Amino acid sequence: MALTTSGETVVNTEKLYEASRRAIALAAEDLWPGRAAVLGAQCPSVTSYVCQVLVEGQDLYAKYSWLNSSLVSILRGARGSWEDVQEAQEPYVKSVDLVTRREFQHLEFLRELGRPRVCETAGLRGGVLFSRAASGATVAEELAVRPWDTGPLLESVLLSLRELHGEEGTRYLRRAWPIDERSIVDVFLRKFKGPAAARYVAELGRGRFLEDERLAVVALVETAVRRLLRIRTAIRRRQRTAVFGDLKPEHVYLSGHRLTFIDPALQWAAGPETDVAKLFGRTMLLGLCHHELRAERQITRGVVAALNRHYRGLQRGNRTDLLREVMILWLMDTVNILSTCLSAPAGFPLAANQEALVSQARRIATIAERVSGLLVGSTPGFDLLDTVFNEVETTALDLR
Repeated sequence: MALTTSGETVVNTEKLYEASRRAIALAAEDLWPGRAAVLGAQCPSVTSYVCQVLVEGQDLYAKYSWLNSSLVSILRGARGSWEDVQEAQEPYVKSVDLVTRREFQHLEFLRELGRPRVCETAGLRGGVLFSRAASGATVAEELAVRPWDTGPLLESVLLSLRELHGEEGTRYLRRAWPIDERSIVDVFLRKFKGPAAARYVAELGRGRFLEDERLAVVALVETAVRRLLRIRTAIRRRQRTAVFGDLKPEHVYLSGHRLTFIDPALQWAAGPETDVAKLFGRTMLLGLCHHELRAERQITRGVVAALNRHYRGLQRGNRTDLLREVMILWLMDTVNILSTCLSAPAGFPLAANQEALVSQARRIATIAERVSGLLVGSTPGFDLLDTVFNEVETTALDLR
């Protein structure tokens, strides 16, 4: 897919980044006065400003959020002009619903819980969350080099979340503040339901692709979104399970046999399906964007095998409902991240897997459109699973 010129932004990118780094530098000086904290380069993130910070030989990561909105939304003008953003940011940083404050609290709880193991916090000041670097490689990196281990890797991640998905997680979240801003369904509805949704979709990829290619992607996304809005009632709304919430392969580090999790967004769900859907769906995207066909198939089939094993012991009716819910959530999350990357201004620092997603936009959008059509039907549990992933493999191969 040919790339073209950049799109326009409402908020100046350099001003936003400079203000973020200034806030991080001031917070570091306040926490560690006289220790000459050195800020590193910006780390790719569509949600918050993230950079490395070196404090007396310690590698830390600093995260600064703007108005509970993604950086892409801020730059595109979702919260008004730069002056509007600056005016609203000061009280936001002091508010109780500051997302980095909630993430800090979630990390502290998970450290007390003991499983999953999480990165250590180093401090919270001025809206900036400092955390210590996790050792090892991310599960996303591991999947790229040993795709044949996809199933066991995914299963080990879910196994680490049993305590969080149980009573202890529920007791904690009853007295805490969840991070619903990163809920798959809430993000999907914010993007695609309401008077601004049609324009948002119509502008996807503007300035990134040749127009014929761009319009083809937009049409595919429009169809998938329309179907997902129709069938979203299949997702249960009861709040009884605490879930990790932002469970991506790049948010889990593997060092030896030890897993370490970063960037939690604990939230309520009816069951662990939200975590299953995001973990497995993002893994599918890594496979579909892999440069080797063999690795793509190994990752895809590893996901299917892990899903089969995860739900095998359930009664047929429950299994059917839960698998359908997982796949609806998976598609919603896929459309969410695809649209975010396609609406990011040119030059915005996307992660390597997100750049690959942009390059494969038409392929991924076609899969989303075709699978959404299958989910509208009434094929039962594992039959639906087989049908969906046969369609994924066939479509992916046809468009490779």
